[in-house]
Amino acid sequence: MKIPTGLEYWTADEIAECLSGISTATSRRLWEFVGSDKDKPLGGDGSDGTTEIPIVDDSYGNQPKAFWPKLTEAEKEEITKAYEADVA
Repeated sequence: MKIPTGLEYWTADEIAECLSGISTATSRRLWEFVGSDKDKPLGGDGSDGTTEIPIVDDSYGNQPKAFWPKLTEAEKEEITKAYEADVA
């Protein structure tokens, strides 16, 4: 299952916290991908390591391009359904 279009810009914590329909178990799983020194820089004005540029990169451990292959098919399906329901 592919990453839904648009979701590739999100981070694991955003998916866990902002999408309704994410189970506690999947939320915990997503939080496992947050907190390393390889996290996507925060949005901002460009100071203090922040950026305004949308980033999609598999080198940031908290972005779907990096963690999506590590999820189970059931987790991917749950996230996809929640995303599609919230953005529709």
